[in-house]
Amino acid sequence: MAVSLYGLRYKIAAAAVVKAAARRGARLPGARSAVTAAAQRLQPEGEATGSYRGLAAGLLQEALRGEAGGEALNYDAVAGLVPAPEPERPPQVETLRAAAERTGAAADLIALGAACRKSSIADFEASADAYEQAFAANPKDLRAVEGVLVSGARSHFDWPRIWAVAGTLKPARGPLAASTSFWDAVDPLFVQTPDAAVLARAQEALSRHEEHIGSLHQLLIETIAERIQFLGGFSTGARLRGLMAQNRVQELRRIPLESALWLKHLLGAYAWLEDEQALRRTASRAPVDTSDPVVARQVEKLRADVALFGGDPAPLRDHAAQRAEEAAAWGAALPGEQRMAELVAGRRVAVVGPAAADQELGELIDSYDVVVRTNLRRPLDPGRGPQIGTRTDISYYAALDLIRDYDQVAQTVEAEQVQLAVTRPHCLPAFEDPPSWLRFAPFEFGLYFRGAPLGIQRILYDLLQHGPAEIGLFHADFYAGEKALAPGYRDDALQFGPHSQANDPIVMHDLSFEFRFTQRLVRAGLVTPHGTAAEVLGLSAEQYFQRLEDRSPLAGGRNG
Repeated sequence: MAVSLYGLRYKIAAAAVVKAAARRGARLPGARSAVTAAAQRLQPEGEATGSYRGLAAGLLQEALRGEAGGEALNYDAVAGLVPAPEPERPPQVETLRAAAERTGAAADLIALGAACRKSSIADFEASADAYEQAFAANPKDLRAVEGVLVSGARSHFDWPRIWAVAGTLKPARGPLAASTSFWDAVDPLFVQTPDAAVLARAQEALSRHEEHIGSLHQLLIETIAERIQFLGGFSTGARLRGLMAQNRVQELRRIPLESALWLKHLLGAYAWLEDEQALRRTASRAPVDTSDPVVARQVEKLRADVALFGGDPAPLRDHAAQRAEEAAAWGAALPGEQRMAELVAGRRVAVVGPAAADQELGELIDSYDVVVRTNLRRPLDPGRGPQIGTRTDISYYAALDLIRDYDQVAQTVEAEQVQLAVTRPHCLPAFEDPPSWLRFAPFEFGLYFRGAPLGIQRILYDLLQHGPAEIGLFHADFYAGEKALAPGYRDDALQFGPHSQANDPIVMHDLSFEFRFTQRLVRAGLVTPHGTAAEVLGLSAEQYFQRLEDRSPLAGGRNG
């Protein structure tokens, strides 16, 4: 998933200046009411997702906000779960669908598409359809293009259909203009079943024109990067995302940023490029208006992530403790936090991944104080005890898995005497009255300019907030094994294709960055890998890509 910044550099800077000026001006006598009136005049009535007028109104409204808080918890895309006056409600899909059918407006169709792809709904086919209709209504709305790519790749997996939209972003001028021979090599990637010769020809063209690739539209590069990886070209896909990171830095550095979300993208690009000096400098002198208490909280969270990226978990632990105190002061205590602290703080924790296990590490796993697993949906097989151990204290779940398989998860948690089940923070609105065994991670690692953390990385980050004595990592091969997953773990995610969860590591995540970030945690002494995890994490990035291309079942998707 990519956020396009194509040509937005000066608009972002201008928005930051307007917002800061409105915030300062609102402190003058009588000015606050004037700013409020201006925002109300600008806001289009019935606007679903934001025209330029609506965005301007939103900027003014944000400039007026004070300290946010309350007894509810809502999800903030940068800070995670934060106190709020009212709880966020799940999207009303039928209401949004009725509005989209009534108006046919791109904004209403985009609102419908965004709602349908939320984890609590997960109707990616309907989401893709809505985004395609939005694109037809307004081909210049980049949110529609992004939605066609993300929801299409997670549902119908029809690449000619996706390229019919994304391909419209080809430039009209320049060295890679739509009329040049470069596209003669790239376009054939998007037939549904290109052969190896097509992939090789496209990779050669991308390599030959690499100096110009970064000037292409971000969403165009992302579409090509995803398609290349779905065809088994993981190394080429990583290089393309590196060019995207460079482009993101060029767009966002040395300008005032309108929100901490743009700061997150800038820091994420620096992290991808492993430019630690620029990362630390930008975090310490964040180019956002921290007089806004909401932004100040977001920036402190990102600074803690930067410290962890450099190998220091102390600021993350401090920030987690501060956030827990803040929530408690508002009467919005995070469910399960106290139990999590009791289980993890100062204790040895084994994290057992979903890779197919043949090494006999079960006795070592069981020797840890706490055993953590992923997506536990059935009792452990006693016959696999020598390989995987015999108990589970904490199990982590992707939001989609938890919501889809809730009854099965609840039965397994009780049968296996699991102490806590943990899911992602944005999943909270889907549970009006969550059970006592369910905890929502308060926030996640934020140094991403695209995508979100994978399961193992989310678990490690969450555990490190609680100060464990040791984290051991077992049976995690980062998709570089000869089998995609342990038998029965997720049978609908064994290879790329229509409606397969195997698509998500490419569409929603970044294998290159996840691999290198985990290596950093190992080098810092924060994680100790064992068995296959140690062997894979000992590879260089290029060796890892080669392993993916040569041995991973994911590369079996070469024929799309």
